[in-house]
Amino acid sequence: MNNGMNPYLKQKIMSASPEQLVCYIYDASIVACKKKDTTKAGQAIRELINALNFDYKEMAVPLFDLYKYCLNNINTDKFEDAQEILEGLRDAWFEAHIKPKEVNSQTV
Repeated sequence: MNNGMNPYLKQKIMSASPEQLVCYIYDASIVACKKKDTTKAGQAIRELINALNFDYKEMAVPLFDLYKYCLNNINTDKFEDAQEILEGLRDAWFEAHIKPKEVNSQTV
């Protein structure tokens, strides 16, 4: 049963850490904004919203507000505005969660 998914992509996703998965979702949302794909951009942002942990309200609530703002921009064809915000958030996420792990694995 082949679901049409690239096997290399499937392996990449299945072996990714939770932090990497969030980065991949940011990437998908950015690509969808570049393509002006309302459906895929909205799906990706809703996944980011679902990943928020509201036990940490001081971080989750501002991100939730930014994601809602991005959804509104996408729904009103302001993809560039949403893309700019998502790129900034993706870069910050990468710097905080992915890059330190890459540096540590290179020094071992």
